[in-house]
Amino acid sequence: MRKTFIVFLTLLMALLTIGMGTKVEVEKKKEYKEYIVWPPPPWEPKIEFLYSITTPDDFQIKKGFFRRLWEFIAGESRERFIIKPFGVFADDNGRLYVTDTADQSVHVFDTKDNKYFVIEGVNKKYRFTSPISVAVDKDGDIFVSDSVLRRVYIFNENGKFLREIGGDNLMERPTGIAIDKASGTLYVVDSLASKLLVYSLDGKYIKTMGEYGDGNGQFNRPTFIALGGDGNLYVSDTMNVRIQILDKNGKFITKFGRRGNSAGEMANPRGIALDSNGHIYVTDTLFEAVQIFDKSGQALLTFGMTGTKNGEFSIPAGISISSDDKIYVADSYNMRVQVFRYIKTGKDEKK
Repeated sequence: MRKTFIVFLTLLMALLTIGMGTKVEVEKKKEYKEYIVWPPPPWEPKIEFLYSITTPDDFQIKKGFFRRLWEFIAGESRERFIIKPFGVFADDNGRLYVTDTADQSVHVFDTKDNKYFVIEGVNKKYRFTSPISVAVDKDGDIFVSDSVLRRVYIFNENGKFLREIGGDNLMERPTGIAIDKASGTLYVVDSLASKLLVYSLDGKYIKTMGEYGDGNGQFNRPTFIALGGDGNLYVSDTMNVRIQILDKNGKFITKFGRRGNSAGEMANPRGIALDSNGHIYVTDTLFEAVQIFDKSGQALLTFGMTGTKNGEFSIPAGISISSDDKIYVADSYNMRVQVFRYIKTGKDEKK
């Protein structure tokens, strides 16, 4: 008994030392903040780099002392590094969800409740194979597409499995997903079938939008989808190298984009998201940058370039923009999520 107490006391002191060391490191890290903006001075900045996320510590999520002590003794910690982020979603409640195709999981960072957990699949035996996109409904339920398992899986806000949508004969390769909270509608991009599938949130099939082709409202290996504040759907029509805008019923509105290597042109458009002013952000995995367009398709700004430094990318994929205009980009091969901010000016507010 005395020997056990001594071991416990030793571990306690060790963790206290580690905790103090970590605090000092964090405080030192805050002393210097690299200021990176686009466009660069002397132009007025519109996008600012904030920070990168690879672990919960990067998101200022700290475990309580006794929780860390227990995990250290029992070896139960599920905390891990992001390995290959692909899809990303920031909700309105301080949570960030990141699909990880290499770790075959979804990382959930909850800044409001100061917690972090991982969703690995339905259960320990039935795990994700290729989780691609993630979205959340008005009740906080988490929807995750798996392109190999051909399903969208639904979990409650704590990561408990609830149900699934789709199946081997219903979806070929589900990738991007978007949820219309007002109508309770789920939009699923089926990349291999080159179409959009529409379901109610309880799994009832509603209809299919589009088909293979290069005409208006047709698709060639689309990947991601975003729902705008105007209620329209914004789709990365990847192999047609363009963005298509449809109304919520699937009626074609407009399109923009073409293959090329100049500003406003595209090579491999993937992630898509809109800020509070309706600007359209598109990641390009070959250009390794993010381009910003207005709704007419006019190029406004490009930020990022190939590299490993802050503000640089290696195969950027998913993108999500929170209601306060923070921009989250899955920087896949740099094993991180980079966070930026859209800087509004008085002129932007009037738009």
